[in-house]
Order: sequence, then C-alpha cells, then structure tokens
Amino acid sequence: MDIIDLSWWQLGIGFLILIIPAWILWRYKTGLNKKLGIATVRMTLQLLFVGYYLEYLFELDNAWLNAAWIMIMVLVADFATIDRSELNRKKSLLIPIFAATFFGIIVIDMFFLEAVIQLPKFLAAQYTIPITGMVLGNCLRSNVIGINAFYYSLNEHQERYRFYLCCGATRSEAVFPFFQDALKKSANPTLASMATIGLVSLPGMMTGQILSGSSPLIAIKYQIMIMLAIFSGTVLSVYLGIKLSNRFVFYDNDVLDSSILKD
Repeated sequence: MDIIDLSWWQLGIGFLILIIPAWILWRYKTGLNKKLGIATVRMTLQLLFVGYYLEYLFELDNAWLNAAWIMIMVLVADFATIDRSELNRKKSLLIPIFAATFFGIIVIDMFFLEAVIQLPKFLAAQYTIPITGMVLGNCLRSNVIGINAFYYSLNEHQERYRFYLCCGATRSEAVFPFFQDALKKSANPTLASMATIGLVSLPGMMTGQILSGSSPLIAIKYQIMIMLAIFSGTVLSVYLGIKLSNRFVFYDNDVLDSSILKD
C-alpha cells in the first residue's frame, strides 16, 4: 500500500484537536495556553524549515554538508541542555557538555552507521540525519537529568562528601556515590522505555517505517538497533558530561564551587 500523503488543509484540520487540551488548561486556570500557542507555532515553523532543508540535504547527500548539519544539531542540543539545567555559570559548561555530546554522537554514529549498517556512502543523509537526531534528543533529556542530579545531590550532601575527602579519598572516589546516583536517574527513563517498547507503545521510527511501506520485521530490527544506540549514547554522554564539567566547578582543594547552583 502506498503511503497516504497529508494535504495542507488536512494538516490544518489536525490542529483543531488542540481545542480540547486548551479548554482543559483554560478551565483550570493553569496559565499554560500562551505557552501552548508559542510551542505549537515554534514546532510547526521549525519542522517546516527542517523538512524543506532536509529535502535539499537529501538531494545533495554530501558527507561534508551532512557533517556540518550534525555539528549544528549538537550545538543546539548543547545550548538546550545547559538552558534547561538548573545550574548557574552556564558559559563554563558549554565546552564540556558540547565535547561530551559530540564525542558520544561520533562513537554511536561510527559504530552503528559504518560498522553495523555499513552504509554504501559515508554519512549518507537518509540514515545519518534521522538516527543522529533520535539519539541526540534522548541525550539532551538524559544530560539534563544527570547533571542536575549530580550537582544538587553533591551540594545537599556536602558533609558526606567532605567526610570522604577527610578520610583520604580522592575527589573521584568521594564523588563516586553521587556519580552513581546521577547515572541511575538519567538511565532509568530509557531503560523503562526499552522494557515496555512494543507492548505499551510503538516508537516513532518504527511507526514511520511501517507507514512508508517497510516490512514490520525490517522496522523492528532498525528499532532494536536505535534503542541500543540511544541507551549507549545517553549513558556515554552523561558520563562524559559530568566528568568533563567537574574540571570547571571545583576549587583546588576539591571543594564544590556552590555558585554553580541556583539559590
């Protein structure tokens, strides 16, 4: 069966469903309808821009252009992670978070795209852009959870942390339990999705492939690969993000600079 294309007026009709949640939000005076309107407009404009740009990108399918687009995606994810984090001194975190995200994406892309799928063309846009985007989106969420959990837990239990230091522990040894907690909190949402995928929900990529006419078995194999890539990428980026940012938020005596935390 050929995929059913949506006309612009059909898409416009689809927006009418927002009347229901908008009424509920208005009825209970949540004050969220303005945000809903802004978010809907931004989503529409951003996706239209990306859609038209990807048409151009897919047509050219140039490895350098694809790599440049990935860099832009990582930069946007970097700024979004820092903006959504509940931390101060955001500028000092730009480089470590960017480096962590970029390295994580490079490892995942090279392994899954070049070693597993074995693309006929290096960084082929059809595979590279959507897979990188899905991994990045999850890295963003996990980085926010992990970084917030690490620094706020460390600040809340400073006496415990300093006790470890007084007992002769190195900084790496003293922050170990806080690192452990941050990794657990950032990894749990993805693990929960992996445990229920297919039974509770059908993921976006798998649904898209089936709608476009792919065999469900092919879609399932790709979805399994994507979930492995997402989990590996998120854990790696959170690990590196905390490790690298540590270099900018501790004094020489290993005491946490509390100015990084919001009051």
